[in-house]
Amino acid sequence: MKVRGSSFFISAPYLLIVLFIPLLFLLISAIHLSPSKYMYQVLYSALLQSILQASVSTFFAGLLGVSIGLLLLVYNGKFKEIIISFMLITYVMPGLIMAIGIISVFNYDSRFFEIVLGNVIFNSPMIAVLAYSTGASTSIQEINSAKVLGASDSQILKKFYLRNSARGALLGSLFAFILCFEGFSLPLIIGGPQFSTVEVLIYLFKRIFVYYSSYQFSAASFIALVQFTTLLIPLFLYISIKPPPSKRGTGQIHNMKGAGIALPFLVLFILFLFIPFIFIFIKYPLNPASLLDVEKRIGVSVITLTLNTILFSISSTMLSFLISLIFVSRSSFFSRFTVMLPMIVSPVSLALGFYLAYGEISGSSLLLIFIFTALEIPITIRMIQQAVDTIPISEKMSSRILGDSFFSSLLKVQLPRIRSETTSVLSLIFITVMGEFSAVATVYTKSTETITIGIYQLLLLKDLAGTYTLTELFIIVIFMSSLFINYIGKSDTIGKTYS
Repeated sequence: MKVRGSSFFISAPYLLIVLFIPLLFLLISAIHLSPSKYMYQVLYSALLQSILQASVSTFFAGLLGVSIGLLLLVYNGKFKEIIISFMLITYVMPGLIMAIGIISVFNYDSRFFEIVLGNVIFNSPMIAVLAYSTGASTSIQEINSAKVLGASDSQILKKFYLRNSARGALLGSLFAFILCFEGFSLPLIIGGPQFSTVEVLIYLFKRIFVYYSSYQFSAASFIALVQFTTLLIPLFLYISIKPPPSKRGTGQIHNMKGAGIALPFLVLFILFLFIPFIFIFIKYPLNPASLLDVEKRIGVSVITLTLNTILFSISSTMLSFLISLIFVSRSSFFSRFTVMLPMIVSPVSLALGFYLAYGEISGSSLLLIFIFTALEIPITIRMIQQAVDTIPISEKMSSRILGDSFFSSLLKVQLPRIRSETTSVLSLIFITVMGEFSAVATVYTKSTETITIGIYQLLLLKDLAGTYTLTELFIIVIFMSSLFINYIGKSDTIGKTYS
């Protein structure tokens, strides 16, 4: 296999800074641990719990996601984009908000069920959209040929759309398994000690059960390395599956009977997704006046929490986007593979590794920005690369023939061609960082508290009124941002400014 030299010289420093150095510091810290029999028992229990939660959640999320993806293909009506937009709102909701919403509905009645339900609500929309997208790439010529030969709509759905949708669903399910295995907010807030995952255990040994020695985070580092090793197989499978190429400019879907039946089921699915968030507002109606009480309880102003959240989101989004452009402009199999490797390390483990490696040479604000950037780079690159792959090769090479470099061609030709997709990627990454909780909870200081940390502190103080007030304001901000994201991403507003 031939590897471009430029790709290697870009990928090597990236892996060194983002993956190898933090892992090295984790390893150095972990080898100084003298684990007890009790700790092995706790780790074994958390590992089994992580596998069980991830497996059950992925099974039901995958089953539901494929079904909804097929319903979107059957419906294919004028409200399709609106339905997908509402589905994606729940996907960008922070896990902390999901946990509070689940509690507002069930009140800790069945903790394992509630954790699985939260995972299903979070992951099934992503799997559904991937299943729909890959199903929609089915060749309309093949379907027309099958219709001429007498195939019914049900046969077309089963033999063509289901087959292609399964590819996207498999990709989404593998990613969902990794996310559920790394579950943090739901098991931390809902599960308690009995249902703690490995991710929660790392956090507890970093923030609470600290060893009083030169290597006080040795237990947390050891557990992080165990989780890292366990995730190697599912991540390798995820990276190995190449998404089916999209066909820019086609997007034709065969009109099938049953669109009128599919729409009510899609509406019911959206209602199912929003039940936890609706119950938050029902149980504790929004009361802006209580924000003053919130500030007194946590000792930080809401404005400071908001500014920190926005600062970290903007900085890490732009930094991850710029780094992503460099990788995409030097695209090769080697760079595509290596850029996904940091996903092996969970958010809490990555935050701990960065804290050990770079905590003393950077301020807490810079450290959080670097952590958020490292978390978002793999997904940002993958989404931008998939959008770039839809551009015909003739358009990509035209500017190269005229003497442009790879990077110049990307900026002048390819990015303007995918401007709406790029806007959507940037906005989605921005909102994802806004709702990040696990990484910031691991390393935050008083000066770097975000809205999610404020919500969690209120929850620990058992101030339910304040918790729900701050949560509701955060939901409104995310909801409005998500609608704006999807409007910009699906419209040609940006494109007209370049015409």
